[in-house]
Amino acid sequence: MSHRVFAITSVYENPELLPHFVDHYARLGVDRILIVLRTPRREESLCHAFVSANSCPTAVSWFPCNHFADADKAEVEERVLRENGVRPDDYVMHLDLDEFHEYPVPIISIVEVMSRKRNWALRGWLVDRIAEGGVLAPVRSTFDIGEQYPIGCDVTKNLLKACTQKIMLCQARVRLRDGINHDTCNAFYEKIPFGRIEDYVVHHFKWTDGVEARLRARLDGPSVGPEYRRECHRFLECIRTTGKLDLSAPGLMPRWLGALRYPM
Repeated sequence: MSHRVFAITSVYENPELLPHFVDHYARLGVDRILIVLRTPRREESLCHAFVSANSCPTAVSWFPCNHFADADKAEVEERVLRENGVRPDDYVMHLDLDEFHEYPVPIISIVEVMSRKRNWALRGWLVDRIAEGGVLAPVRSTFDIGEQYPIGCDVTKNLLKACTQKIMLCQARVRLRDGINHDTCNAFYEKIPFGRIEDYVVHHFKWTDGVEARLRARLDGPSVGPEYRRECHRFLECIRTTGKLDLSAPGLMPRWLGALRYPM
């Protein structure tokens, strides 16, 4: 039985999130953070990633890519996991760069229980994080990201009509459905090691400065399916007039969350 935890993410865009991402998962106590850069050119982006990963248990890989969410993303990440010695019974967080997990107790306690009970996977639910006033604010490097985007709301669930279930933690032997961290092909995930299902949160820092341009660029890419295309268009239509999110819109349910929490 293994208690090792790896976090892995592919970086296509929005690199200003990377220092916050590395700091967050280091503070959560993962054993190693694996960063997979998917950019057209290597030098500048790779250098940036190494600087961001300084003094953290991090490994950086680079695979060329010219567009967001290419078809071989899952295959490349599996290769990186193997190359970094990840075993089938090790636990993995398959992450988007804008996803920041929150757990009710230290991650080692969760993994010990899951391993002992032979639970292969654990799910949680996504909550969108927004700057005050619904502004699509730039990410600042020296300020807690939760305090930069202190409002929790339901953009993904109720505005975009998209799935908010996330597989937060799973053994490396688990296969994600379609290579995406919404569901699994070979594992159950309903059992909760501690607390309540509401205590397992994926904070979603997608709605930042430049998101409109990023979404429009994604829509020009070859790997965007019809469902995701509709989600992008829904969001772009919502900000078309004011350039920000209207937090009074039905279903958004804004609430103050503030700084991210790290259980001791």
